[in-house]
Amino acid sequence: MLANKTRNSMGWVKMNIQYLKNLNYLEALRSLDNQCVDSIIVVGSYILESSGENVFKETLNQCIRVLKETGILSIQGTPHNLPNRIEPLMKALYFKYWIAIGSSISKDKPGLPTTHATIVLFSKSKNFFRVNKVRFPHKYCSFCHRTLKDWGGKSHLMNPVGYAISDVWRDLPRQDNYTKLSLPVLEVLLQLIDGKDGRCLVFPFEAIDFDNNYLLTQPYLAPQPSFLQSAIQIPPKINKIDEGLLDVVHCGDAIEILQKYPDNSVDLAFADPPYNLNKSYNSYDDEKEDQRYIDWCNSWLKEYIRVLKPTGSLYIVNLPKWGIYHASFLNKHLYFQNWIVWDAISEPRGKIMPAHYALLFYTKHLTDFTFSYQDVSPVDTPSFCLRSSCIKQRKKQGIDPKVPLTDIWWDIHRIKHKKDRDMHPCQLPDKLMERIILLSSNKGDVVLDALCGVGTTAIAAFKLGRRYIAIDIDKRYVDITQRKITQLRTKGFIPRKPEEKALRKVTKKELQLELKEIAQSLGRLPTEEDVKKMSKYNLQLFKETFPTWGKALKAAKLEVRQ
Repeated sequence: MLANKTRNSMGWVKMNIQYLKNLNYLEALRSLDNQCVDSIIVVGSYILESSGENVFKETLNQCIRVLKETGILSIQGTPHNLPNRIEPLMKALYFKYWIAIGSSISKDKPGLPTTHATIVLFSKSKNFFRVNKVRFPHKYCSFCHRTLKDWGGKSHLMNPVGYAISDVWRDLPRQDNYTKLSLPVLEVLLQLIDGKDGRCLVFPFEAIDFDNNYLLTQPYLAPQPSFLQSAIQIPPKINKIDEGLLDVVHCGDAIEILQKYPDNSVDLAFADPPYNLNKSYNSYDDEKEDQRYIDWCNSWLKEYIRVLKPTGSLYIVNLPKWGIYHASFLNKHLYFQNWIVWDAISEPRGKIMPAHYALLFYTKHLTDFTFSYQDVSPVDTPSFCLRSSCIKQRKKQGIDPKVPLTDIWWDIHRIKHKKDRDMHPCQLPDKLMERIILLSSNKGDVVLDALCGVGTTAIAAFKLGRRYIAIDIDKRYVDITQRKITQLRTKGFIPRKPEEKALRKVTKKELQLELKEIAQSLGRLPTEEDVKKMSKYNLQLFKETFPTWGKALKAAKLEVRQ
C-alpha cells in the first residue's frame, strides 16, 4: 500500500518519505496506528477532483488520527476550494500558516487573473511547531542592481546566503499548483518540515508533478465547487442614501450606525478589522477569545452584505488564519472572486517571515459587478525594486516594462516611516486603498469603511471623487480622519511633519559593524568584557543605543554563522 519513492534531487532529505498512490492511500491511512507519523502532505485539489467531498473529509480525519502530537499537516489547495473545508480543522489542530504559492497565471473567471495556489500548515500541538530555516537566493533589481527586497538601510544585516522564506513564495518556477503540486514547491516544503528519522506521508502520488506532466484532464483551476454558488436572490431595487448620511465620519458602534443605511445602497465596502493580536488600540480590545472575535466579525459583515448593491463589491483584509473564517462565512452569502495576497515585507520573525496579508474580494453578483481592471493594470515588473530613487531614475531613462496585475500584490509596501503614519498601530498605505477603489468603483460611487481607523479609505475615496461613509468607535481616530479631510478640502494636501531623529555621534549601523569586526577577530560572538577590551567605543554607548545586547549583535551573528 505504501509506495516508497525518492528522487535524486531530494538526496538531502533526512526523513523517510512515503508516497501513497491514489488507489489505496485511504486504505493505507486506515491501517496505520494512532500517532505514528511526523508529517503529512496532502494534495487536496486532486482528492476533491478525483474522489469528492466525503473522501476528502475522511482523509483529513485519518490524518489527524495518525499524526504524532508534534506532527505537521500540510494541505495543498486553492482559495476557491479550501476555506470551507478546512475551517473544521481549526478545532482539532492549530493553524500556523497560509502559504501563498505564485503559480502559472489563470484567466478563466471574472475578477483578477489568478496566480495564487496555497499550502496551509497546521500543527497538532499548540506549543510545539518545529520547522527548519529555509532561504531563497537574493534577487537583484534589473536597474540599480541592489536587492529587490528593500530593508531600509539595513543591508549589513542581510544574510549573504539568501533571504528567509516568508508565507508568500513568488520566486519559484510558475507551474500549475492548483490541481497538483509542482516539484519545486514539494522540495521547499520537504526542506521546511524535514526532521532526522522522521516519517512523512505524501499523497496522492499521481498528483506530484515529478516529470512536469499534467495528470488531471482539467488544467489550472478546477471548476468552482458547488458550495461557492450562493443561493441569495438579488433584489432588483437599488436604494438611495440621504445626502446627510454621505461624506461623513461617524463616531460610534459600527452595527448601530450601519442600521441607519438602507439595503442595496453601497457600491464598495471595505474592512480592515483589528487582527486580534493584542495591538495597542486606543479604545478597542484586540485580544478577544477566538470564537468571540469571529462572531463579532460576522455580525458587522452581515450588515455589509445587506447594504451592498447588487453590483457591489466587498473587500476585507486580515491575517490568513482569520481569512479562512471570513471566506467560509462569505461563501454562504456572496460570490468569491479572489483571495488576493498582499505580500507586505515585514521584519524577520521566526523560521517563516509573516509577509502574507489576506485580502478577500467578494461580489453580490457572480459576473455583473464594477471591475475597472484597465485602471490598475499593468504594474511595474517584479524584476525592479521599489526604492523611490531607483523608480525615479529608471523611469527618467524610459526604462519602464510592465506586467499584468494578478492576485499576488508585491508592489505596495507597508508604511515604513513615522512621518507617513498617524497614531494608529495598523495603518494601511494610501496606494493599497487607491488600487481597490479604482478597481471596484466609479466616480460618484459610495465607498464604506465601518472600521475606518485614521481614515485611509475615506481619504482615498475623497481624492478619487467617490462619496464616503466612515465609522470608528474611537473618537481620537475620528478626529484625526476629520482633520485630514478638512486639510484636503482647504489646502489640497495633508501636511506631514518631517521625522525628527535624535542626532547620534555614532550610528547604530557603525556600532553593529564594530561588533561584527570584533566577532571576525575572535571567531565567536563578543561579550561585554570583549567590547571593553577591544572596541574603540565605550560599552555604555552600546547599552544606551540598543534595547538588548542581542539587538546590538545582529550583524555579528551573521558573521559567526558564516
